[in-house]
Amino acid sequence: MTSWRAEFPITNACVYFDHAGVAPVSRPVADAVGRFIAEACDRARLEYVAWEARAEEVRGRLARLIGGAAEEVAFVASTSDGLSTIATGVEWRVGDSVVAVADEFPANVYPWWGLARLGVETRLVPTVEGRLTVDAIAAAIDATTRVVTVSAVDFATGQRRPLAAIGALCRSRGVLFCVDAIQGLGALTIDVERDAIDALAADGHKWLCAPEGCGLLYVSRRWLDRIVPQRLGWKSVDDPTRFVPYHFTLKHDAQKFECGSLNLLGIHALGAAVDLIAAVGMDEIERRVLDLTRQLRAAMAARRLALVSPEVDGELSGITTVRTEQTPEVVVRRLRAAGVLASPRAGGVRFSPHFYCDEDDVARCLAAFDAARA
Repeated sequence: MTSWRAEFPITNACVYFDHAGVAPVSRPVADAVGRFIAEACDRARLEYVAWEARAEEVRGRLARLIGGAAEEVAFVASTSDGLSTIATGVEWRVGDSVVAVADEFPANVYPWWGLARLGVETRLVPTVEGRLTVDAIAAAIDATTRVVTVSAVDFATGQRRPLAAIGALCRSRGVLFCVDAIQGLGALTIDVERDAIDALAADGHKWLCAPEGCGLLYVSRRWLDRIVPQRLGWKSVDDPTRFVPYHFTLKHDAQKFECGSLNLLGIHALGAAVDLIAAVGMDEIERRVLDLTRQLRAAMAARRLALVSPEVDGELSGITTVRTEQTPEVVVRRLRAAGVLASPRAGGVRFSPHFYCDEDDVARCLAAFDAARA
């Protein structure tokens, strides 16, 4: 697996255990950006047909990555953008409710809180010692609930959420199941059909190792006609290149959520990142990420340090958050000075290595961590 290490020049500069923050990009991604800029400079619209064809190819690759279909995928500017599209697109009634999760990243809370002006209640399900359970979700659902929304992986504790069980619960209740996938996609296998996911959003700048500002929104065929886009533009309609006479017939696939010109530069970069993931193999990536996670957690246990992260094996992700006697922010600053990147989260230090990292990275991280706590 470390044969792919050379594709990530960041390994020459530091130990990068902060993919749950903003990940470095690979050489193929940088090359894709360079090619696009060169084409835009030298040929501009002469390349536009090819650029659009590449965008559709990337759309299909993203769909395959999550187990969906191309017509169910739209490009969005961020995870928040995708989640807001779902939150504002449901046809709400006064008294409806949303079930969300307490202490999640605010990208999956604020879009739902914004519905209060429509008379929609957002219920935040508490976690226990960093863990969300299906029973807790079930207890919060009632006859008013229209949406359940969770993160695939908690950004702070690293719990891998039981998506399949929550999805089955939502399907049985006729509730839309929405997933913030940014902390899982690119590190762990996600299958929207297997997990009964109705909507999913993720930006590319974490585990996909693409730049910020371009991601995907998935909306299942079961819900496409029931989610109404609130932002409309010239590309929202069928045959958008027929400008006049006006013809206000919205597209029937997920592209109706793309109201204007696409971020073609971002799509080329994201496409190169997804191509690399496909070349490595998502199953192999997950296996390696979880192996590194287990190595880190065993080392923390040997040091008698308490984990913020749940230790249930089926809930492992690429995130390990550990408590320290020292202030986490101080430890993280010392780690950075020693050439190790991590983040302070949930009262601890969060480490998040990726598949191209190796055992030497783990050893260097632990040595710097020991020194930072001294």
